[in-house]
Amino acid sequence: RSRSSACEKFLRDGGDKAISVLSLDIVMYFVERHKLSAEPVKKFLESFEWLSVVDTDAHRAFARYGSNDFEDVLQVSCAVREGCSSFATLDKGLAKKYAQAIKVWLIR
Repeated sequence: RSRSSACEKFLRDGGDKAISVLSLDIVMYFVERHKLSAEPVKKFLESFEWLSVVDTDAHRAFARYGSNDFEDVLQVSCAVREGCSSFATLDKGLAKKYAQAIKVWLIR
C-alpha cells in the first residue's frame, strides 16, 4: 500500500505486462480477505496477459529452491520459460536473489 503510487507509475509506463496465474490467486485472496469489490480488480487483472504455470516451471523451481519462498522461484521460473524480458517486484530479496536469472525491476 505504501508503494501504490510507484506501482501505478510502473504500470502506466507502457510495454506489455504479464502475470502468472499464481498472481490471480494471490490478488483475489486479498480482495476477499479485505472485502473489496471484485469487479474492478478483475478488470485490472484482465489487462495483463496471463501466463500458465506448468510442470517444467515446478521442476525448475525445485531445482533452484533454497528452502525459502517457493512461490517466488516458481514465479521467476514461469517468467523465464515464457521468455519474459524482465520481472517486476516489490520484494527486495527476490530482486537480489534472481537478478542472475532475469532482469528484475524493483519497484520503489
